[in-house]
Amino acid sequence: MDKLIHDDKGNATISNDGVTIMKLLDVVHPVAKILVDIAKSQDSEVGDGTTRVVLFAGEFLKEAKPFIEDGVHSKSLYVVFELLPIWQLAKLRNLLRV
Repeated sequence: MDKLIHDDKGNATISNDGVTIMKLLDVVHPVAKILVDIAKSQDSEVGDGTTRVVLFAGEFLKEAKPFIEDGVHSKSLYVVFELLPIWQLAKLRNLLRV
């Protein structure tokens, strides 16, 4: 789906490319800047899936928010998120054995 974006100078851009849209945003918040960087990295490495990785990262942030609000250190969450794929694969292998 194409999006029409107007900037403060009156320029209009029509695009359905996630990274193009992310580049046009005037981002101030540090986490939002990271999301833009994620989109740029995905585009340069793969060339597709920029919207998907931003949404995926957003979901990780949404799930992490309650833990951070409860005082869990972000490094602890990082370690858990890093181990999740390993745990998920082990769980899938156990399910396939049954």
